[in-house]
Amino acid sequence: METTCMFCGEKKESSIEHIIPKAIGNETLTTNNVCKDCNSALGATIDDRFVNSWAMQMERNRLSLKGYKGTVPNPMKNGTDEDGNQVILDKGQSPQYIPTIDDTGHSLAIRTSSTKKAYQIALKKLKRKNIPKEQAKEILKNSKVLCSDKIRPNISFEGQIDTEALKLEFLKIAFEYMNKEYGDMYRKDPIGNDLKNILNQFKSGNKVDYSKYLSDIPKGKITPLKNAIQRRGKNIHYIQFVLTDDKRLFMTILLFNGNYSQNVLVSNCGKEYPKISDKKIAVVIK
Repeated sequence: METTCMFCGEKKESSIEHIIPKAIGNETLTTNNVCKDCNSALGATIDDRFVNSWAMQMERNRLSLKGYKGTVPNPMKNGTDEDGNQVILDKGQSPQYIPTIDDTGHSLAIRTSSTKKAYQIALKKLKRKNIPKEQAKEILKNSKVLCSDKIRPNISFEGQIDTEALKLEFLKIAFEYMNKEYGDMYRKDPIGNDLKNILNQFKSGNKVDYSKYLSDIPKGKITPLKNAIQRRGKNIHYIQFVLTDDKRLFMTILLFNGNYSQNVLVSNCGKEYPKISDKKIAVVIK
């Protein structure tokens, strides 16, 4: 099936684009007005950065949302203990030390999560020194093994929220939804064209200022909205519209029950989209 792509404007073979990324639980809100080339490029430059950001990995891990490779991300896999040693969490959330080796030439100190692993590492190390395997085993047999009595060490984890990744995804969601619903009308909208150009610039590896199209949702408005969403008893992504007194139209986007939210300016001519302020979209996270 061919389509006029909302991004490049060319008539090409279409592909299914998830307006909210599939990796964060959207199975239903899609459009086919994106060509395969733009879909792939946007996925590589905007969507992947967003869904694999630390904040989204935390949400995906919490709700067991699998990515394109069929696995649930583990954002807490790398940390440090109170002594500064690197620790990872395995699939069972058990701490495992990243092996470290201190070789002075006269002694060999190995920090790892088990005696067996330490033995294997030491054996390889001795073999690299051209010590015969049997002799190496004898050396290790007579070596002193010190084990920590800390079964579960105190581990700290740090993560940074990639705010640009979040904001670009909000812009992309707003632009794609408006094109899906209003097609030719929105293609003529000056703000729609601005959003398209911004996303195409980032798609091509360039950066431009997009700050004037985004605004935070005031706490007095976001809290009641989040409470209303949470009363539904389901995990959802939510979209609704706000028409201001000066006829500017904003799309309010709330992801993961409003844990992440943004107002996106989608038009300065909101009166051209009748009854849009009544439109509300809830996507159940699966």
